[in-house]
Amino acid sequence: MNKSTTKVIINADDYGLTPGVSSGILYGHQKGIITSTTAMVNTEFAKQSVEDAMTEEYGNLGIGLHLVLDMGQSVSSSVNSLTDHRGFFLKGEELVQSATKRDVKIELEAQLDLLYKWGINVTHIDSHHHMHLHIPCALEAVGEVAEEYKLPIRSFSEQTIDNVLTTDYFNYDFYGSETIVNDHLIKTFSDVKPGVTEVMCHPGFLDAWLYRRSSYTDDRMNELEVLVNKRIINWFKNNSIEMIHYGDLE
Repeated sequence: MNKSTTKVIINADDYGLTPGVSSGILYGHQKGIITSTTAMVNTEFAKQSVEDAMTEEYGNLGIGLHLVLDMGQSVSSSVNSLTDHRGFFLKGEELVQSATKRDVKIELEAQLDLLYKWGINVTHIDSHHHMHLHIPCALEAVGEVAEEYKLPIRSFSEQTIDNVLTTDYFNYDFYGSETIVNDHLIKTFSDVKPGVTEVMCHPGFLDAWLYRRSSYTDDRMNELEVLVNKRIINWFKNNSIEMIHYGDLE
């Protein structure tokens, strides 16, 4: 990847988790610095959230797939190594030990195809709770699907997959009350190296559904407050860093 310029992707995870999270991400794109998001497609709010993002005012927002392998029900009905008898994903070590590469590929393709069916020009793939990196066979499965669909993936390390694009660097520090402050985020951006860096975030508006399904709640609102802060926006205006999404990778 060309490292002669400095580019940043600000990706908001968990789009579609709840109406409040989705609305907060769209607000952070419209009023702040969010350039990219990844959508969950297996929640009851997913389809409406995707439709909400497809209006002209959000036309510059890159939308990828937030592959879910450990929450709710699978999209595919034939991935027995990933689910219990009711079709709900297994959790924790049980999932890690049970999952097969075949089933990860089937479920990933089912989730991807659903997002395409809903009209999204998918920009990339990452995963909920980074499960594509925690399940031993999953990274290889995701790499093969990404190559087939010609999509970039999120990577935590310098490890690359042949014929699959990713960023040069990945920053996941903007998480938790100690780092969700303007000065920390400005330092993060000030320290980025030439090339492309993804900065991950988890903003959102709070709602009752969020408190029932996530342990990360109030800090989502705190993240959003920082991501739309005028000091942060003005920092980008005064510095030579290009804000892009995964669809802009070359």
